[in-house]
Amino acid sequence: MALLLVSFGLRLYRLDFQSFWSDEGISLQRSAQPFGQLLRSMPVEHLPGYFVLLHFWLAIAGDNDFAMRFLSVWPSVLAIAMAYRLALELGNRPAGLVTVLLLATNAFQVWYAQEARTYSWLLLLGLVASWCLWHLLVAQGKHQTAFLVGYILAITAAVYAHFYGFLIPMAHTIFALGWLLVKRDWRALFRWALGGVVVVLAFLPWLPRALGIFSYKGWRDPIDPWQIPWRALMTYTVGETMPLPWQDWLPWLYLALALIGIGLWWRVRPAASLFLTTLVLIPLGFVFGLALVHPDFHERYTIMASGPLLLLIAGGLAAASPFVAQWLTAQNKFVVLWRLLALTLVVGFVVTNRLALAQLYTNPALQKPDYRAAAAYIQQLQQPGDVIVTDGIDPNIVFKHYYKGGLPLYDLRFLLDANHQAVDQALVERTAKATRVWEVLFFHEPDKVQVWLATHGWAAPANFFNGIRVTLYGLPDQAAKVQTFQLAFGPALTLVQASVPARAVQRNQLARITTEWQVSQPAQDFKFSLRLQNANGQVVYTQDYVPQNWFAPTRVWIVGQSATDQRGLLVPADLPTGQYQVTLRLYDPATGTAVDTSAGQDVPLGLLEVSD
Repeated sequence: MALLLVSFGLRLYRLDFQSFWSDEGISLQRSAQPFGQLLRSMPVEHLPGYFVLLHFWLAIAGDNDFAMRFLSVWPSVLAIAMAYRLALELGNRPAGLVTVLLLATNAFQVWYAQEARTYSWLLLLGLVASWCLWHLLVAQGKHQTAFLVGYILAITAAVYAHFYGFLIPMAHTIFALGWLLVKRDWRALFRWALGGVVVVLAFLPWLPRALGIFSYKGWRDPIDPWQIPWRALMTYTVGETMPLPWQDWLPWLYLALALIGIGLWWRVRPAASLFLTTLVLIPLGFVFGLALVHPDFHERYTIMASGPLLLLIAGGLAAASPFVAQWLTAQNKFVVLWRLLALTLVVGFVVTNRLALAQLYTNPALQKPDYRAAAAYIQQLQQPGDVIVTDGIDPNIVFKHYYKGGLPLYDLRFLLDANHQAVDQALVERTAKATRVWEVLFFHEPDKVQVWLATHGWAAPANFFNGIRVTLYGLPDQAAKVQTFQLAFGPALTLVQASVPARAVQRNQLARITTEWQVSQPAQDFKFSLRLQNANGQVVYTQDYVPQNWFAPTRVWIVGQSATDQRGLLVPADLPTGQYQVTLRLYDPATGTAVDTSAGQDVPLGLLEVSD
């Protein structure tokens, strides 16, 4: 019970710290529909079980991040209890205790316990169904009807939860047929087969829809099927958040212990060793074979194999348990040494799992895209006349779950493969009445839409929220003070003209700065550095960038033609009011060396008035 409370706390800790990502947004979007529409609109790649459950959960708990994810927390904790119970039934309580320790602190398990998806349910249902199957075929005894009903319910729920839920009865079928060959227990086999028939009948209403999965091509990049065994072993034992070098070599130690565990489980009970081995190898073997034909796979799909795998590993470590009889009085020195080593390994695994958990909780590079922070950033700085364009993912899935600011929002995914003329027409229409544009870019690199925004607007520095880029662009809306120059920046570039806003600009607003250039010869790469200097000549704000929001480096400027750079300067919220000199410096990004001009390295472009 103490270990279950620890596992519960680890799964609740920072449960709503991360933003939803797209899959969780899909969970909310689908489950929030009216029940009939939810079933009718279910896409071919999904089964309705989890979404139906979440539909009714939302009515009780609401759609906030904590409540939605809590529906995945408690099956993850129950799965740990179920793994312990299964170990008891298989005849190895010490292995059950070690399994609880490993599952409770496993970063992979915590990650999917904190995600509003079906995977923690798959693990729980797989363990419940396996426990019931063990009683139906091997342990038998009392309450056979209850175990048969439990088996039917668990398998039915698993196959309705996810297509890979079918791997659970597939593994059970292999074991049951093998058990039949050994024991010739036709009565037990009949009970199990009867349960399978009922599951098939329960799934028949959805079967015509489910058959469409064979035409689904998937959306991930193809994987090398030969990586699947290692990826599964690494993910289920140490997790993807385990820091190096532990992630490289610890899985080999776990693999060795799993092989030892097969032998030690055999000594406890041969049927248990075969049972657990089947529950691990059949699902992973199936997905390996499937990936040879259709290389679309993720380790979470076979999460039902992770519990039995850790039970096998725990079998190799069970000698560490202080509950093993004659722990201190064993006469065999080898047994005592093995128990001491095993105890050391258990403690070491828990300690290294803590490292992986610390990374999971705190390392932004390993966390989900932060739609919540991106939406909050826009809401903090938005003003009337702004519009939002999203490019790369359906904003209805996650972004609109967090964004409540009321600005017009345009989904530009349809322009991903469009030509420049179509992009121009679409953006002219959507920005006709706007003074500023917020761009939310995700899921692909900058493309034609971003080129249009960079050449028609004044881009402020982009902000990144774990892979989501948010950029504010000013559109033509400010009267400008124009200053003419004939100022050489080396032999290649001459500053011809610059403009700054003619009227005062408030804090948190965008000042549009424009420079026009003449190109005399091929130029090297320069970075631009816009700066604000106060009345004392102190630099109070600096913005370094490549011209036209990184799309037009000076090395591609055409000799004999003019070039224009438009840059948005977002006035800091804490900048004191008053007049500031806007200056521009060009420098070599490789060395940091600034270009000298007759006006100095920092060339004054004009005065900017900052007001409240």
